[in-house]
Amino acid sequence: MAELSKRGLAPPDLEEKYKRGEGIGAPGQKRQANDPPVLDPVSGLLSPIGLGSLTPKRQANDPPLLDPLSEILSPLGLGSLVPRSAQHDLAREHLRARLEERDEDVDIDAPILTPKAHKRHVEERGLLGGLLAPLTGILAGLDVPTPQASGEQAIPGNDPAHQYQPPGPTDIRGVCPTLNTLANHGYLSRNGVTSFAEAANAVQIAYSISYDLAIFLSALGLLAGGDIPTGKYTIGGASPLVPQTIPGVPPLGIDRHGLFEIDASISRWDRYFGDDHSFNISRWNKAVEDANNYGDGLFNIEAMKNNAADAVEYSRAVNPEFAFGGNFAVVYATRALLTRPLPNGTDPDFPNFSNIASFYLNETFPYNWYRIPDSYSLVDLLGDIGDLFLFKPQPLGANVNGEFVPLNISIPEAPEEIGCLGLTLLASAAPNEVEAGAQAAAALFNQVFTPVLGQSCDISIYAQPSNASYTVEGEDTAAGSGSGITHLGEWDSQTDKPSGLSSGDPVKKRSPFKA
Repeated sequence: MAELSKRGLAPPDLEEKYKRGEGIGAPGQKRQANDPPVLDPVSGLLSPIGLGSLTPKRQANDPPLLDPLSEILSPLGLGSLVPRSAQHDLAREHLRARLEERDEDVDIDAPILTPKAHKRHVEERGLLGGLLAPLTGILAGLDVPTPQASGEQAIPGNDPAHQYQPPGPTDIRGVCPTLNTLANHGYLSRNGVTSFAEAANAVQIAYSISYDLAIFLSALGLLAGGDIPTGKYTIGGASPLVPQTIPGVPPLGIDRHGLFEIDASISRWDRYFGDDHSFNISRWNKAVEDANNYGDGLFNIEAMKNNAADAVEYSRAVNPEFAFGGNFAVVYATRALLTRPLPNGTDPDFPNFSNIASFYLNETFPYNWYRIPDSYSLVDLLGDIGDLFLFKPQPLGANVNGEFVPLNISIPEAPEEIGCLGLTLLASAAPNEVEAGAQAAAALFNQVFTPVLGQSCDISIYAQPSNASYTVEGEDTAAGSGSGITHLGEWDSQTDKPSGLSSGDPVKKRSPFKA
């Protein structure tokens, strides 16, 4: 509604209600469960009559939870029961209690390690997963994910804790179908509020994502829209269940446009057109067509190469605010993560419609589905990003004042190096200009992203300091998903945008991080 009102497209009566803060729906009205989507029997495409509302925006406000360690209200359960200032104090108390855990309560074999357990694990057994040293400073209170078992296994199988439950009217869901699926099956908190440790463990357990890639993806979600000191974030828009412990840095969820939510998506529309949250039938049908035309009916790498290139070219042609800068890797990573971990593990090289469609249309695991037998690793993703990009290389840049302005970044030639460049640019993004926020992002880069990415590529090449940064303008902290305008690795502000940029003038990133 904020976007429609800004452009003068909102119906007058709804616009007035919106400006008065009354919302646009009936108070307290609960959504009805949607019938399963209907597929056209001839084309196999999603029928408009069965589309329903597959991923409605929801805000969580579950009963309060007590943290099992501190026995105080957990930030996960604060809801709107206390004012923001009190919530801030409780969040600090939550962190203090975790840091002062009693020695006799420390469990270094737990699936999620408290800060003290993490430190003791490293002292007794070495770096966690060969990667993570004890976190310090602003990250000292984070719970840490642990390596999970991999191998072919039925998911969810007969596990009663992980059977499908449709999201309730207050549960949060977002733009990522595979994360929504995890929440619908209880691998993530069903209310859609998760944490750095929980999300990293969940993708390992359910999708055979390797430990290093799981850490990277969850840390990126935390950077994109979470509260870094507590490690909390939502898989959708903003929620009062996620504390704001850094003044001036509201945790807006991973639906925030720029890092996870991007233009040229597989199944969502571009932010410029108003609704980048809901499932988009046209985008999905294009993916199905590409699978039929280029993959012999499979959502394989060949199909995704064409799908990615076409999506970027289309968005660049029709979206006057199209941005394809430092976040370019997300366009390719999302397609790699579709074709690699989502096929049934009984035949991992056969990403057919019956397996892939269930995640996108119903946000549930397919019947009799097994996770892939071999973990999909960060090195695998680096190579796939490069292969997808090199099929038909797209220029980096953005549409400005009716023309495409290129971003002067040198692209490597090797696929793995292209992936390294892309993921390093994402990891080194500073969400805003608030000093405390930049320091938190720098800590995340130095203590989490650097050891993880550094095992697979030389990130020092791509994380050099310069005079530009990722910034957010006019971000509506109450609007939830996709509510702001972001420029990742492009330029500082609308007044500084390089409308007269020549091919010889680089637009660099500012990185406050040590490589």
